[in-house]
Amino acid sequence: MISENFFIMRRVPYTATRLCGENCCIWMKCFRWLYLLLLFIATSASALDVQQIKWGFDDKVVPGRFNVISVLVANSSSEPFDGTVDFYKSRGLERVGAINQMPCYLSPLTARWLQFYVFVDNQYDQWRLEWGRGADDHHDMEAPKWSSPAQVILFDADAPLSAASAFKQFPDELFPPTVAATSGLDSLLLDHAPRWEQAKRQAFLDWLRAGGKVHLLMGADGRYPIFKDELDVLNTSADRARIGSGLVVRHAATAREIKKQDVQDDVSSRELKPNEQIPNQTTDSFFRVLSRMSQRHYSWGGIYLLALAYLALVGPGIFVAGRKVADYRLRIALLLATIAGFTLLFNFVGRRGQGESSVVHSLSYARAIDGDTYDVTQWVNVFVARGADYTITHAAPHNLYATGQDYEAVNGLIENGKDGKFLVDLPMFSRRAFLHEAEMKGINIPVKVENWNGAEKLTRLTVTVGPDFTKQILDGWVVLGNRIYKMKSVNGRLEFAVADSQPLDDFVSDSNQQLFQSSYAYMSDDTVTNVENQFRKMATPLIAWSLGAENIGQTKLLPPQPGDRAQLFLFARSPESFSVHGSDFGHETGYVLYHFNLFKPES
Repeated sequence: MISENFFIMRRVPYTATRLCGENCCIWMKCFRWLYLLLLFIATSASALDVQQIKWGFDDKVVPGRFNVISVLVANSSSEPFDGTVDFYKSRGLERVGAINQMPCYLSPLTARWLQFYVFVDNQYDQWRLEWGRGADDHHDMEAPKWSSPAQVILFDADAPLSAASAFKQFPDELFPPTVAATSGLDSLLLDHAPRWEQAKRQAFLDWLRAGGKVHLLMGADGRYPIFKDELDVLNTSADRARIGSGLVVRHAATAREIKKQDVQDDVSSRELKPNEQIPNQTTDSFFRVLSRMSQRHYSWGGIYLLALAYLALVGPGIFVAGRKVADYRLRIALLLATIAGFTLLFNFVGRRGQGESSVVHSLSYARAIDGDTYDVTQWVNVFVARGADYTITHAAPHNLYATGQDYEAVNGLIENGKDGKFLVDLPMFSRRAFLHEAEMKGINIPVKVENWNGAEKLTRLTVTVGPDFTKQILDGWVVLGNRIYKMKSVNGRLEFAVADSQPLDDFVSDSNQQLFQSSYAYMSDDTVTNVENQFRKMATPLIAWSLGAENIGQTKLLPPQPGDRAQLFLFARSPESFSVHGSDFGHETGYVLYHFNLFKPES
């Protein structure tokens, strides 16, 4: 019996040990397969190689604008890559701003171009491409050089130029599919007809009509290129032809023969020197003013009175009441009821920001393209009363977004391009500023020059814009040469005269100083009592920005236009079509600066 009992006692732990060993083997196999799977995924994902990077159109970027970055990536592995490629900027070891994300599929041993659209506003930013979590799943890039808008010659990637050219070359296959990404382009030289899809043809024409310049060159056969489809407007026999606000110039020269001085009368490129490369301040100042309009305002007098009443009730008040109430349970219940009641009161009074409703404030710059179509750049500030993951988008075929700040990481993803959107996490009663640019539909403003007296200096200029829109105009200016003229509305007409003008440099300096004071001069209660007045203060610095002033205080602008061309700026309320799409953000208050090119009527 003793032996049997001893035998039974030995079998129980043996069985348990055997079962445990079998379970351990199963788990070890699972972990082994999981490890192999993760190793396979990591090996597949890290197979991307960055072969080439092109910043902007001439390997430089324009500060304070959206710039296109073209990246050639290759899959050198035997497995397809199917994932996303992230592009973001960093300061030191920390990411700043939101992540620009793009889906990417690459078959084995193939390569493709990816294009990102980023807003460049600081010379010290470093940039990184990332496509996985492995140690080698990224590519770091140095900060690009800054310059004024580019002047490049377009070439066919399948038949590159065999001869050296005096101009930077840009492959026609990389031309962006939206005019919103062409802010860094001033003029193009063409000696062939690009094989573009419809979106790129339309983007090219929009850029041209908005004020771009095209220089047509002869091909190797000594003939000018012949264009088809929408581009047939370039088939002109005139040496100089205007298309919208743009210009087409024919040169009796090939890509090898053309010299920079042959086109220098139309554009003067300017590379920014290191001492000029100071961080962009205009965007930051716009955001400061916009954020003031959505500050949470508190009734501090009421909060202080509630605090005093709370201290009086939970201290002496409870003590006096306790002497009159014998049951200790009632005294505890009274104390808890007092605490709960004041908790609700403090929560109600403390959370009343913007009347407990979401609100949007936007400042827009709309460069006219054709009819009711505009290239619109926006500075937007949204205030939300409810915390959630928000999707920000606009009614445009292509949207470009950026956070426009460089001091913190933003919990958000930006998907720029076709049907672009900004996905961002916004806590309750918080705000988020961002930039947006897109080709958008607005109102059709019939601008007409009725009278133009003067050449380099205006004696008098009279313009009509239709009776309906005239009533909406808040301010107006005309820039001609090195002077700016203030608008006067007379009998439904807009008049500009030398008596109401000043040097452009003085105007820019004064307006930027006004913006600087407005963005930093906080009132004691941070209250903006006149929203329209604050927007009107931003109109003149916005004119300076559109003329090439990247920073507050900068007065060295882009070269003035010829004497037969003036620039008209009109400030008014934004149309509904420029608003943030969707109902989650509540009411939007927005103002827009319209920009038109005026041409002197032929005698």
